[in-house]
Amino acid sequence: MHGYRIRTRRYVSVVPPESEVRSGPSGALSPDDLNLIAAYLARRDFISLSPAVVSPADVLVLCGSAVLAAIDVAATAFHDGLADRLLVTGGVGHSTPYLRQSVRDDPRYGGVPTDARPESAIIAEILHRHHDVPDAAILIEDQSTNCGENASLSVGLLRLTPWEPGSILLVQDPTMQRRTHECFRRSLRGATGVRVSSYAPFVPSVTATSDRDVRDARDVRDVRDVRDVRDIRHVPDVRDADGRAVWSTRRFTDLILGEMRRLDDDEHGYGPRGAGFIDHVDIPGDVLGAYRRLAAAFPHSQRRT
Repeated sequence: MHGYRIRTRRYVSVVPPESEVRSGPSGALSPDDLNLIAAYLARRDFISLSPAVVSPADVLVLCGSAVLAAIDVAATAFHDGLADRLLVTGGVGHSTPYLRQSVRDDPRYGGVPTDARPESAIIAEILHRHHDVPDAAILIEDQSTNCGENASLSVGLLRLTPWEPGSILLVQDPTMQRRTHECFRRSLRGATGVRVSSYAPFVPSVTATSDRDVRDARDVRDVRDVRDVRDIRHVPDVRDADGRAVWSTRRFTDLILGEMRRLDDDEHGYGPRGAGFIDHVDIPGDVLGAYRRLAAAFPHSQRRT
């Protein structure tokens, strides 16, 4: 299958007007802004992913990422009867090295081969070997390299199957859940009657014990390996619902800045005023304010996708 290539860009965060920067000690940043943005990005359309709350979907789409909690959530949803088919999407992209390292580091999955394999193949093997999901219930899309292609190629693949889904449940890295939802909505434009719902595997939260924690996190520069960040004192990890470390605070901050940059509908974003990859997104004013303060505190933060 030949994929659609989405042009890569480099994004550098914009420093907002001085009036929008919080007052306080030089370099200080409240974790409240991080947590407000994180809760917004981690879209959840249900209070819980329980059969008592959620109607079964025709297919659950699990997007490849380094967040292993997403695999757990998808497997539980399958066994709870919330979907009897799983589409795992993900080729080789910017997060693939992180996924491979996370799988190698996890004592549950250490025997799963990761070298030179796309994200979807690694995740599908984990679902089958460790979560008892039958191979026949798993469909793999292994050509996508980014969030937009996760959507376009998954929708294209579903159209080649006899499944004809009327409802799709999306599970993704929580920092990317909202944008993924928007990408699928865009890719399904023209498909009448298809309902898309999202459920982030957890809602990330940062707790800094002092202003120094966040200042030190901000001072980390050009870290290429997640493990390097964890060796720096006073930089707390961001953990999933089971207490497993997922990101350093520095990487987490870069991720959510990159996501907000894309969702913001201006000339630099992915909306109609920018690249046109997604439809316009109405971002709440308090979330935009938090983003602008965060961008001011991390003026050199950047991310490629």
